[in-house]
Amino acid sequence: MFFGGDADFQRLLRESGFDRSDLRGEAELNCTLPAILDFPNMMRKKSIAVALACFLISMYLFILLAIVCDDYLVPSMERLCYTLRMTYDVAGATFLAAATSAPELFVAFIGTFITEGDIGVGTIVGSSVFNVLGIATVCGIFTGVTAKLDWWPISRDSMWYLASITLLGIVLIDSKVMWYEATIMLILYFIYLTTLVFDRRLQRLCRSLDGERELMDEDPMLREEDPFKTFREHLCSKPEKGSPCIEVTWWAIKYPAIFILAITTPSVRTIFFFTMLIAVLWISGISYLLSWFLTVVGYNIGIPDSIMGLTVLAVGTSVPEVVSSYIVTRKGYGSMAMCNAIGSNTFDIFICLGLPWLLKNLIKGQPILINSTGLTITAAMLVATVVLLYACFLLTKFTLGKPVGWMSLITYILFLVCAIAIEITQNKLNHCDIEDNAYTNYLHQNL
Repeated sequence: MFFGGDADFQRLLRESGFDRSDLRGEAELNCTLPAILDFPNMMRKKSIAVALACFLISMYLFILLAIVCDDYLVPSMERLCYTLRMTYDVAGATFLAAATSAPELFVAFIGTFITEGDIGVGTIVGSSVFNVLGIATVCGIFTGVTAKLDWWPISRDSMWYLASITLLGIVLIDSKVMWYEATIMLILYFIYLTTLVFDRRLQRLCRSLDGERELMDEDPMLREEDPFKTFREHLCSKPEKGSPCIEVTWWAIKYPAIFILAITTPSVRTIFFFTMLIAVLWISGISYLLSWFLTVVGYNIGIPDSIMGLTVLAVGTSVPEVVSSYIVTRKGYGSMAMCNAIGSNTFDIFICLGLPWLLKNLIKGQPILINSTGLTITAAMLVATVVLLYACFLLTKFTLGKPVGWMSLITYILFLVCAIAIEITQNKLNHCDIEDNAYTNYLHQNL
């Protein structure tokens, strides 16, 4: 079948006056192209076996991603904090946010240069709400830890996130991205980084600091509790004799992932920055595969793309942030977790969108056209989520625990209900059947 949605054909559609998110014919074609076309030209024929295989692989990818974050990414972040004498909140808003946002950057480059659609914008905006509310829910309810947070980093990162949302709305208000607009986005992010570098000096202008309580004062390489594993310990670790059957089974399921990671990723006891780099590459690849396979599952069982994007795919692209935030919260770094959640969104907007847009502007020498339908509603929802989360922290006096977790969960459910209702009322659930010969022939005749 010719219509496979590859990059060349999608480009031909746009050059002929068709838009991926709003492809229309004269009374004969009234549907939107499914999101599965944003991924490689495979597994597009509906099949229960394919859907089941993709689901099972996705579940294992979640396990693989959790091991990457637990054994490699977070430990390398701990060594980084100790080496650079960084506070936990600054590390969460910078290095951890950038590392866990690598999948969004990867997808944004693909959406800008390969599929040339709006997948990058949709992925970043769709996962932003879950980053803020979902991470607060998981860290508040499921970690079993109640952490007293400092008000300064939460307030600082929330203000910058609101600024990034405002700038995104201004840039996309005319559905075109100019080179100087993308440049401003990058410049603002570097200003944000500069404020983080001098964060403690800025704090001293506004308040008195409480010593070095936010700095890591213990070398993580020397600690006896929860020590870093060596290459041999990764490969040779196994359950003790007499362990419960379920524990042995779980180890057997995880071991292939542990083995693959151990032979491809250096131990954090070696050059930790190289460990972090390889972990980021793993996270990018796994997250992209997760988004692809979950899209295939949704396509096969008939879940509309708009609903998948708001629920399953938003969670899938945010798994690195959730897993890393859960781990650092359990270790007692609550500020790092929440600054990772909010800082990731700021990085997504300024860098993951701004950098590909600037490069394409410079290469093509012309503005980038973006479908900004519904931008006002989307921006309002993004602003509402961060404002509501900040209100939750104000009510609990910046304590990350079950009250914040439950309030965030209720807010997230209300967001989903409202967003899905908007999708239904705007009639965005009618998708083209790409396996229909009549539909394919129609495209051929009209191009």
